[in-house]
Amino acid sequence: MWPSPAFVIERARVQANLAILRAVKEAADLQLLLALKGFALPAILPDLLTVADGVAVSSLNEMLLASSLTRKPLHLFAPAYRPSDVPELAALVGHWVFNSLSAYARWVDHLPPSVEIGLRVNPHYGFAGAPIYNPGRPGSRLGVPPSACVEALPSRITGLHVHTLCEAGPEPLEALIEALLTQFAPWLSQVKWLNLGGGHLLTRADYDRARFVEAISRLRKRLPNLETIYIEPSAAFVWEAGYLVAEVLDITQTEGRTWALLDVSFTAHMPDTLEMPYKPLVREALPEPDPRYPTYWLGGSTCLAGDEMGPYSFPQPLEVGQRLTFHDMAHYTFVKTTFFNGVAHPALIVQEPQGYRIVKVFGFEDYRRRLSE
Repeated sequence: MWPSPAFVIERARVQANLAILRAVKEAADLQLLLALKGFALPAILPDLLTVADGVAVSSLNEMLLASSLTRKPLHLFAPAYRPSDVPELAALVGHWVFNSLSAYARWVDHLPPSVEIGLRVNPHYGFAGAPIYNPGRPGSRLGVPPSACVEALPSRITGLHVHTLCEAGPEPLEALIEALLTQFAPWLSQVKWLNLGGGHLLTRADYDRARFVEAISRLRKRLPNLETIYIEPSAAFVWEAGYLVAEVLDITQTEGRTWALLDVSFTAHMPDTLEMPYKPLVREALPEPDPRYPTYWLGGSTCLAGDEMGPYSFPQPLEVGQRLTFHDMAHYTFVKTTFFNGVAHPALIVQEPQGYRIVKVFGFEDYRRRLSE
């Protein structure tokens, strides 16, 4: 039996997602970038790079990781750049996207002519489940606002970048395209490439992929100057292709609640569940809480009072030592985990066709090195 807690990546499900993404990118005739921010497990990245045409990175560390794994083009965007990072980034990058015209003016002379330069724009349209995930809102720090489009586009800028979707279907993409064409038409007519960012949940079962392809086709007809259209999803590569295993350590009761205390933490290991917030699916639980069945609140392993989730109902009472499975935990999880409170960090495991492969088990030395000399 492998250790608990553990993130488990299901390679067969990853391959199924890749087959969908390959078919969509070919049908839409676009370039597919892998955004490392949501998933960066080196044990699986070579699989994803068989379909991705390049990698979207947002820091020097992500750039170095990507360059160690592939020679495919690297596309860079960050809200701002540390001066000490610029020389190394410039030596590796293929496409460099600036967040503002002032940043472009500050750094453009540091980039060799071979680097394609883009500008991120904010069309004041976004689709996200919560404001924290919506960079398209007015006043956002991400992207140049429409009011800047009265200025001439600098000559070295050959592309525009927009990212205002989160786990979206094709309908929000259509709305985003209309907002772009309304707000940034003068600039769009001058560039040769457009990056439509991430948030395209192409591998979700109910996603209308034919509608996505048609939206891209219509965009090409309206902007015939575009040579290349990019998208840079992250979650779509590993959607429903991983889970987090937890073990029940104790069962206790407080006023009106029964608690199952676990060896995982929502704040340290599944932070989006509290940030958004959303209630993750537990595979062993009933689809909805039902007072006719044993019902529990699940408690995380840290001292944070809000490190909890629930309620969940189960067909049978839970027992100490029983394992529970949190569904769809491959994306935006272990790229965001912490060692808060010194709690055990979940192991990283790949579920292969022939069995389970333990990639990494974390221990005290990992915790100590985090803050030690």
